[in-house]
Amino acid sequence: MKRIFRLFVLMSVAVLVAGLSPGCADDSSGTLEVTQADRGSTLDMQVGQQISVTLEANPTTGYLWTVEGEVPGQLQQVGEARYTSESDALGAGGSEVWTFEAVAPGEGTLKLKYWRSFEPDVDPIEEFQMSVSVE
Repeated sequence: MKRIFRLFVLMSVAVLVAGLSPGCADDSSGTLEVTQADRGSTLDMQVGQQISVTLEANPTTGYLWTVEGEVPGQLQQVGEARYTSESDALGAGGSEVWTFEAVAPGEGTLKLKYWRSFEPDVDPIEEFQMSVSVE
């Protein structure tokens, strides 16, 4: 019984320490979650904060999200976009997640387009645009 109690105390302390470590804290420098519903809005950020943009996608149709133009100067893309399928079914849609970090103060517009890169003369079927202000 004492052994189980010690194990419980050790695990509780480990969970507490992990939750208090700076990398796990949920504070003003945390990641801001954005979806298609936030299209057209303005986002206020602090230098060091990250934004995670989640957009519906289905690459089996040939359509992909890409940055239109350039990423605004106050943001920097973090890694590559990640696609997650909603199911294992062939041709199933899902979502693409783009991550950006605020690296400098300023204002700009983040623009993404959903298009087929092999059809450069055809307009995108969907666009995402958001104003970003970094302090």
